[in-house]
Amino acid sequence: MIMSELTSAEVRIEDPDFYINDREDVYPRLHREAPVFHYEPLDVFVLSGLDDIREAARTPEIFSSASGLHLHQLRLDAEEQAVYGTVFDPAGEQFAYADPPRHRELRSIASRSFAPRAIAYLTERIQKDVADFVESVEPGRSFDFVEAAAAPLPIGVAEHFIGLPSGHADEIRGWSDALESLKLIRGPEKLREAVAQFATMNDFFREQIAFKRQNPGEDLISAMLDAELDGEPLSEANLLIYCGTFLSAGSDTTRSLLAGMIHAFAEHPEQWEKLRANPDLLDPAVEESLRWTTPARGFLRTATEDVDVHGVHIKAGQRAYLLFDAGNRDESAFADPWSFDIERPGANAHVAFGYGIHQCIAAHLARLEARILLRAIAERFSTIELAGTPTEIRQVLRAGWHEMPVVLR
Repeated sequence: MIMSELTSAEVRIEDPDFYINDREDVYPRLHREAPVFHYEPLDVFVLSGLDDIREAARTPEIFSSASGLHLHQLRLDAEEQAVYGTVFDPAGEQFAYADPPRHRELRSIASRSFAPRAIAYLTERIQKDVADFVESVEPGRSFDFVEAAAAPLPIGVAEHFIGLPSGHADEIRGWSDALESLKLIRGPEKLREAVAQFATMNDFFREQIAFKRQNPGEDLISAMLDAELDGEPLSEANLLIYCGTFLSAGSDTTRSLLAGMIHAFAEHPEQWEKLRANPDLLDPAVEESLRWTTPARGFLRTATEDVDVHGVHIKAGQRAYLLFDAGNRDESAFADPWSFDIERPGANAHVAFGYGIHQCIAAHLARLEARILLRAIAERFSTIELAGTPTEIRQVLRAGWHEMPVVLR
């Protein structure tokens, strides 16, 4: 085993600025010197190599999701954990936190919402929303791509997918942002104040659930109302958890993907020219954008037994951090990983959606949104330019931008 001089002061996985400023220097060293790095402040083992990440993700019997997924949870004290656990009714279950066989039972309920008819309807909605966006763009005039497209398009899809009425985009975005912001809040009183606002969100969901009982459609709520868990209809606690999960996960990371995709093409105009000259590169361009952006940077797993990875001993009960962002920059898997190349062989080997049984259930929808948007822009505009300095979000979990001024010509 190669001895490394890397320290936890350099591998600052809890520091948002690390991902913005330092990862290009540190990730290659992790891959070469310490593919399994012990981050001492949290007693977490950071897995940075693509193969190690995939292996851990595909063996939930060894690397469990049941004890938490997010780094910030390891910093919460007992009182904070108790408050954090009241966002949704503790009686409910989230498939993201479940291991087999329970995971499959919970995930299969939501999987019914991805039936061909539902996807066909969502495709029509995405095409319409994208067409409206493209039509609204004035060539040569600067606008904020996040506010105009990257944020509202996924929220519209989430509305239709879940089965929510149109016209509530502002509230939905507010709830989605608030759910994500919980990961940045410390202190039980501040957490209680933050959690209190979700009572309104849950009341909104209850109204839509009641409506869908009488007016079922091709959407998540209708599918859940028609499903059973343990031989019984889904409890209200589970119905609310599914709605909240898809509202947040379905909008935040896709927002990051869409913004990251446009940012990449703005910074690599030669790749934009390639795409416009060869529309067959559309799907590879989306995959490379996913690898390049990696919206969700990583998730925790907890070892259920003693295990050795790359000669490093991880004890039962210790945590591993699957750093997807580093896996997608692994030079042993991707040649010249710090270049954006839409003709890259094997770009779809990325772990931008995770891997294994917990791979993002809505990956197809995110790809669909990106593909439709990218095609429409490429057919209409010959250049993408940044019109100022984009403002990146400062958080650990997700890559993304608050604003991104661009000009399309």
